[in-house]
Amino acid sequence: MQKREVKVTAATQRAREMMLGGVIAGNLAGITVMGLAFAIDGVDGLLTAALAFAAAVLFYSIGQWLEVIATELDPMQGMGLVLLSYGVRVVGIAAGLWWILSTPQIAPRVIDGWLVASMAATVFCWVGGVVLVASRQRVPVYDPD
Repeated sequence: MQKREVKVTAATQRAREMMLGGVIAGNLAGITVMGLAFAIDGVDGLLTAALAFAAAVLFYSIGQWLEVIATELDPMQGMGLVLLSYGVRVVGIAAGLWWILSTPQIAPRVIDGWLVASMAATVFCWVGGVVLVASRQRVPVYDPD
């Protein structure tokens, strides 16, 4: 049996690097907010922050994983995949959060401030990590040497 040679394109490698930058920055921010929430408001703060953190990580992880796959597809197929996944992720995660947050056993324990803080910190730092990595990458089209 012959081994099939797997060739990773430069675009795929750059997409993976950007994804890793987002994962690291987003996780650091989210875990930090969860620690603060626990220290200040106990278990309810922790659970609230963890819920928002999990939603943001799920949204971006799936999206960036599909972006890595899309870099190997025909441009129209890749764009279609990413746009379709965006719609599914937004609706699916929003519906899941709505259901969880409206559950009678959970709703009284939710601390709105930690929900917002955790989501905002995770999202901003995830995107910031992606941008930081992307700003340091060398793209042959723009870097002739």
